[in-house]
Amino acid sequence: MPAVLEEGDAVMPLLAGSYQLEVRNGRLWVEVSGENRLLSRRITAIQDGRPGILDCAFQRFGGQEGKLTFLDLQRPQTAHRQLAGARQSFAGQFRRMLSRQLPGWHISALSSSMDLRRSFSPVFPRARLEKGSEVLAAIACPNRQDEAHFLSFALLWFHHVRTSLEPERHGSLCLFLPDAAGCLTAHRLRWLDGNLLRAKIYRFNEHGSAGEIDLQDLGNLETRVGSHSTSADLSEESATLLHRLGAVPHVSLVPELSGAISIRFQGAEFARIEHGRVTLGLGEKRELASSGQEEVIEFAWQLLDLSGSRSAAPVALPERWLEGAVRNNIQVIHPDLLAEPIHGQVLTFAGEDRDAVDLLAASPDGRLTVLELKASEDLHLPLQALDYWIRVREHAGRGELSPLFPTLHLSRQSPRLTLLAPAVSFHSSNAAVLRYFSPQVEVERVGVNIDWQTRLKVVMRLSGADVPLSHRRSSGIAKPSTHP
Repeated sequence: MPAVLEEGDAVMPLLAGSYQLEVRNGRLWVEVSGENRLLSRRITAIQDGRPGILDCAFQRFGGQEGKLTFLDLQRPQTAHRQLAGARQSFAGQFRRMLSRQLPGWHISALSSSMDLRRSFSPVFPRARLEKGSEVLAAIACPNRQDEAHFLSFALLWFHHVRTSLEPERHGSLCLFLPDAAGCLTAHRLRWLDGNLLRAKIYRFNEHGSAGEIDLQDLGNLETRVGSHSTSADLSEESATLLHRLGAVPHVSLVPELSGAISIRFQGAEFARIEHGRVTLGLGEKRELASSGQEEVIEFAWQLLDLSGSRSAAPVALPERWLEGAVRNNIQVIHPDLLAEPIHGQVLTFAGEDRDAVDLLAASPDGRLTVLELKASEDLHLPLQALDYWIRVREHAGRGELSPLFPTLHLSRQSPRLTLLAPAVSFHSSNAAVLRYFSPQVEVERVGVNIDWQTRLKVVMRLSGADVPLSHRRSSGIAKPSTHP
């Protein structure tokens, strides 16, 4: 399907009867009518041509030159142009929203370009506005599906603007989200430092009309405790099997809330003990007779042999593998945590997909610790962890987590939050995001050795937004501005 794209606007399909090309006084004109827009341009030159894409120049009023691109939407080569066009169009809509919603403010910068060095995303257009000594860092989310990642990039943009301000100037954060979004962002903001951010949320409709929203009016996020904890009821044979499996390298035994035992190799489950039954298999599992449990041992050793062969190695699941290593070495991570029970994936999030591994542990005095694990670099780790911490705190306050720790009297004190990853795998932006966490959130980053698969050790422990001494000069974290 043919279409036309003007910089800063949405793609307009060239449907039969909706467009015309004609020569007027020796000059080529194109006119396209859409549902809400009429385009009429005089083509002055062809700038570039390639399969499915034709870039042309046109003359704007006042003699300025613009760019018009003809596309064949059925060609895959045009996908990036369509995406870039949609983003430019939303950036233009964002500029108009800012002008209408914030009259009297000067837009000194607006961009939707990618900036890898500063971890800025092209998905979310960002702007800097100024009025006297006040500066706004504004950023917009194009649709509800992108909200989970939105606030991470918003905080990075605000941090960039704020750290560039002169001492006498003050910065605030303005967030623009579509009508169907905002609830997740509002809940996160309640646990960020309001004195630093002074954040406001605006919601906009499909027509680009925006209005400020009270953070308290955006409702609740639904979560529930997965189930009550059930102790594993193991036969003598099953207990012996687990003891023998503990001697196989890279095998971890993970108790589940249901009382089942997940038996994993490098994080991938290959056997289970559940309701007295033993099942075996990496994909579809088959039940074993009580006399066939020797097969599980043989299977585990075969997986270990295969792991040394690149052509036949089983697929490892690094974060699940790291989970097993942390469970087995929890007192290396925090000496005051009990070795058991340690629960994983305690909460179910309504309408959200989570790819992080969460563990919930407790100390003898009943204080909870939330551990969020990542085996690789993740810009969104701090806010993903905050989501879980908020819910754990709420459910614990209602007494709904007490059944998970039946021998403890859980403390009313807020949980600790631990972000755990290989020390070299923390994203460079994580410290900047943590800079804006509320002081009420006791957060720590724990970095483990790069070869944690062999023997897990803690090689880095940082509180809050602290950065290693070797990074402070270039991070912008060591010398934050002192004004709110």
